[in-house]
Amino acid sequence: MIRFDSKRLGSGAAVALLTGCLVACAGGSRDSGGAPPPAGGETVETALQHADSAFKDGDYTEAQKGYEEALRIVPDHPRAIVGLGTCGLKNRQVKRAHDLLVDHLSRHPENTAARLVLARTLVRQAEFPEAAAQLRTVLESDPDNLMAHYNLGFIAYRSHDYDTAMQHLQKTLALRPDHPEAHYTLGLTEMATGKYDDAVTEFEKAIAIDPRHVGAHFNLAAAAARAGRNDLAEKERRAYADLSGRSKADAEESAQVKAASLKAVEALMAERYEEALAEYQTLLAAHPQYAPLYNDIGRVQLKLGRRTEALESLKQAVTLDPTLSEPHYLLSNLYHQMGDDAASTRERATFAALETIPEGKSAY
Repeated sequence: MIRFDSKRLGSGAAVALLTGCLVACAGGSRDSGGAPPPAGGETVETALQHADSAFKDGDYTEAQKGYEEALRIVPDHPRAIVGLGTCGLKNRQVKRAHDLLVDHLSRHPENTAARLVLARTLVRQAEFPEAAAQLRTVLESDPDNLMAHYNLGFIAYRSHDYDTAMQHLQKTLALRPDHPEAHYTLGLTEMATGKYDDAVTEFEKAIAIDPRHVGAHFNLAAAAARAGRNDLAEKERRAYADLSGRSKADAEESAQVKAASLKAVEALMAERYEEALAEYQTLLAAHPQYAPLYNDIGRVQLKLGRRTEALESLKQAVTLDPTLSEPHYLLSNLYHQMGDDAASTRERATFAALETIPEGKSAY
């Protein structure tokens, strides 16, 4: 399973965040949609600004409404299409997002950002050959697109096309050497072709970046045993057993928190933010090490205009689990508002990195 514990991490090329363009949420490419300036541009821009603001706050339902309004005013607006498609992924409306993007790209094939979101919908639906075709089209206009290369490597590995997998994964690592999932998937590819020493090297690199990567520990034990490195194999078996037990406990806690957070979610949807905050804080008292709760609290604090408190909550979220993508996104926006461009760029790159990981899983 692709994760540091239970979430996913990768690395990404520099990608513009949603401060004027929703490219980062499409996975890290340029929005090349070429629609002419719309009539009544101020009105559509108002709708887009509202949607962008909601997306920044992690309110994907409200963001979806904003992008739908923008498209009502200007059908096929490329930025709104990308935003609405991404919200579809976030809100589990994958088929709807897929159909929207296919329809748009039939008229605007140059919209690379929309094509990347379409590829994500296809991977989510396990339609790997179709996703690969879309990603190859992306590379025709953007040959260094990190998301395209990594996901093509992942898909090729799943399809047992190991030469192609190595080609794209090595390109991914040339673009971003600290991409743990590229090292991990390359290790799987090396092991599948009987190159056990090389597989050991790649799994060790993945673990150096992500020490809690369950799959990397599991496969490092297997690769080390086949390479005759029995001491390393035994060490990694113990590490895997320890982390696997933690992962099961984390999954149980996640289910408990989800079941108990209904009141908080209802209050948030009804814009009763003080009530939602109180509910989340009560949950946090019972689950003080559960990172997503800090993210939820940070989102509500942003709604209440409490930026300093939100900053601390979001920082705690990524300290507990650096692989949560949303707090990195929200932190980037906060740092930008505070004038800390270096920190904003760092968080932006981390968020973009997380967006390069495929929607599917590369089971170990």
